[in-house]
Amino acid sequence: MATRLTVILPVYNGMPYLPNAVESILGQSFTDFTLIIVNDGSTDGSRKYLDTLRDPRIVVLNQDNAGQGAARNAALQRCQSEYVAVMDQDDVSITDRLASQLSYLDAHPEVVILGTQIEFLIGNISQRALSIPVDHDAIEARLLKGRAGLCHPSTMFRTAASIACGGYPTGVFGEDIDFCLRMCEQGRAANLDRVLFQYRLHAGQASLARCTEVVSANRYAAFNATCRRKGLPETTLSAFLLNASKLGRWLWSLEAWELIQYRTGRIRIASGQPIEGILRLAASGIIRPFSAIARVAHAIGMSHRERTV
Repeated sequence: MATRLTVILPVYNGMPYLPNAVESILGQSFTDFTLIIVNDGSTDGSRKYLDTLRDPRIVVLNQDNAGQGAARNAALQRCQSEYVAVMDQDDVSITDRLASQLSYLDAHPEVVILGTQIEFLIGNISQRALSIPVDHDAIEARLLKGRAGLCHPSTMFRTAASIACGGYPTGVFGEDIDFCLRMCEQGRAANLDRVLFQYRLHAGQASLARCTEVVSANRYAAFNATCRRKGLPETTLSAFLLNASKLGRWLWSLEAWELIQYRTGRIRIASGQPIEGILRLAASGIIRPFSAIARVAHAIGMSHRERTV
């Protein structure tokens, strides 16, 4: 008998954080699931670790490196469950995550994809993140700007809707935004108003060049989503980039720099360097000053709590 839920976990060189990610799923309060782990051509110790797993709920697939979108699609093709939950190799799911999302989706058949509030995990220190919207319209508005309205690795969604939207794009960055936007065309999106997911930040997570590529790919996904909503044909990534203005490209680089400053600021605060951390958070708001004010105020309060706990 098939389980109601499949958890999919793509892995590419996931050590040393991969065991924590896997254990956080195996330790969930809801236990009736299948965990499909796709080893996407790892060259570190990931495959050796995966070979040690003996839990009967786990299925490990090994493939040549094809990218995260292709790895997720390989897992989706094996799913026979009503729901799918996503997990990333360096994050942690809080114990009641799966049970809470299942309960909500059962009670809200109009919702096809559901995320949660998150906190950042830096080493062994957790930091509360700013809240993300819980209602569909606000979530979709963020996505249509190429920004995260859902923390994708925290999501659970209906398998049938993911098949209807064509799964994940492959060979490009921005697959998370693209997938979430296409899911919004199948039904409504929502976020639980509870922290049920820890999103890991660590130094050297992304270079400026890679972040710029991700930002431009997110803009591309949002552009095509807008075209679909207007009944216009989609364009190719190469055509989108070719037609991008110099100002647009500069803004993408600035947003990537902003993202790096924000993440580095969080890491500095967790590392006991609150002044540098707060300055970096302030700098990260150069193109969104009101956001910067909220980030700095939140960081000051967060730093104080961490000192006094």
